[in-house]
Amino acid sequence: NCKLLEVLNVGNNKLVDRFPCMLRNSNSLRVLVLRSNQFNGSVQCDATRNNWKNLQIIDIASNNFTGVLNAEFFSNLKGMMVADDYMETGRNHIQYKFLQLSNLYYQDTVIITIKGLEWELVKILRVYTAIDFSSNRFQGVIPDTIGNLSSLYVLNLSHNALEGPIPKSIGKLQMLESLDLSTNHLSGEIPSELASFTFLAALNLSFNKLFGKIPSTNQFQTFSADSFEGNSGLCGLPLNNSCQSNGSESLPPPTSLPDSDDEWKFIFAAVGYIVGAAN
Repeated sequence: NCKLLEVLNVGNNKLVDRFPCMLRNSNSLRVLVLRSNQFNGSVQCDATRNNWKNLQIIDIASNNFTGVLNAEFFSNLKGMMVADDYMETGRNHIQYKFLQLSNLYYQDTVIITIKGLEWELVKILRVYTAIDFSSNRFQGVIPDTIGNLSSLYVLNLSHNALEGPIPKSIGKLQMLESLDLSTNHLSGEIPSELASFTFLAALNLSFNKLFGKIPSTNQFQTFSADSFEGNSGLCGLPLNNSCQSNGSESLPPPTSLPDSDDEWKFIFAAVGYIVGAAN
């Protein structure tokens, strides 16, 4: 019944509950933090359509959520698809005026985990967007629809049981600054589309089942081996194991140059035969 609720933060408690589907039609909700509790079950709500159109930060990490990541859920996060949403409101961060005759505002804060470290956002920018579903028990594949969140800054799906390939659509998230997909069961090659990132400062794809050559263009050259460790099939820099398919294997083995004593004997015998025939 809180029609003007913009921030709900109940993180780091001992709450035992299901996902708060009663908030799905809240037009004002922008920040939802449930991290480090004992929430459980699926994040899919019973309604045919979930409306989270203004949600810009959702952090449900370190709970017991299960099930698959629903493609439609990400499709409804309209607040993560428009980078300049704050231009319409005239203010660029969430704030609450508590003295009517002054310019004093209450600035809400929220803690976001980036690159394994907790960062406190003193002012929640209306253009700042983040998804943290880490340390749960989600299964299945990562939906392609996640690539529609064009203004997403942080994506953390680590420490789950996700499988299948990394969606190529993630390469469309050109605002992305932190991507953590570590400790899952993801397989296949690292999509070349991810090499187009220009703002990515933190990357962790470690401890999956990825294979193939690590992209060697743009920002991928700046990440350490820690970002890719635990994938026995990966090769190339910054890992120590070089890729065997470096182009030389595709060429047929040389046949014109001898490399054994038997071949030399054959050549000398042939030359002697020719000389003897000429005499």
